[in-house]
Amino acid sequence: EMTFVTGLFREPVFVPIVDDYYKGMATSVTFPSEYTGGAGAERIFETLSAHYAGERFITVRFSDGSEKLESNFNAGTNNLEITVCGAGEDTLVTSRFDNLGKGASGAAVQNMNIVLGFAEDAGL
Repeated sequence: EMTFVTGLFREPVFVPIVDDYYKGMATSVTFPSEYTGGAGAERIFETLSAHYAGERFITVRFSDGSEKLESNFNAGTNNLEITVCGAGEDTLVTSRFDNLGKGASGAAVQNMNIVLGFAEDAGL
């Protein structure tokens, strides 16, 4: 599905990471250099940061890969954190979120607020 929808010529490596805690997950996708034209992790970080600048619930950060990324980091929130790291021209992008909050139910409330003209974060 990811290959078909995005038009990629090769299936990406998609890695959802869950554990034995109540809520929270991390989802990672690798971007080899042939997908990015050799842009590398820093350029991808800059692009994602610019795209999500000013978003209430989304943050983007760069990592050198030395710290742990706990999957339950955003548990109990409507936040999504995108972490970009890489080696050479290959990049790994990991999103951490509360799958019971930022998942479909949180998105539904957020979208309803926007459509009805309420504050985006009302009730979240």
